[in-house]
Amino acid sequence: MKRIIAIFAFVFVAAGAAQAQTSLAATLEAREKAAWEAFGKGDGKFFEGFLTADSMLISDWGINDKASTVKDINMKPCELKSFKFNNFKAVSLNATTAIVTYEAEQDATCGGQPSPKKVYASSVYVKVKGKWLGAHHQESTAMEMPPTAP
Repeated sequence: MKRIIAIFAFVFVAAGAAQAQTSLAATLEAREKAAWEAFGKGDGKFFEGFLTADSMLISDWGINDKASTVKDINMKPCELKSFKFNNFKAVSLNATTAIVTYEAEQDATCGGQPSPKKVYASSVYVKVKGKWLGAHHQESTAMEMPPTAP
């Protein structure tokens, strides 16, 4: 009987952990999509409340802090016609820190030039006063692996 109770307890805890991970991923994916939508609209004000005070964003244009990110987005340097996420994953490091990774497909231009159709992205979130805030974001242009030598 003790063995059956232990098995049920394990299954219950495992199911709860899986549900919490799914809930975390859904929450952070919604936050990430809201950030992309705000970026596409040139809504720097959104990022004032979305980013931590010491946040860092890394892209092909360099490394930006919060103030320069908000300033740049307010100038609406890019036209984001559409985007979608693939393979979105969230990993909880502890109760107040999580990392997300995903592939993003986009139809965008920046400075009149086409943006990469696909990027790999990662973000670090921290929970401050019950709200998930962006502390770090990085994007890399997706490239094909070169063929291997015979």
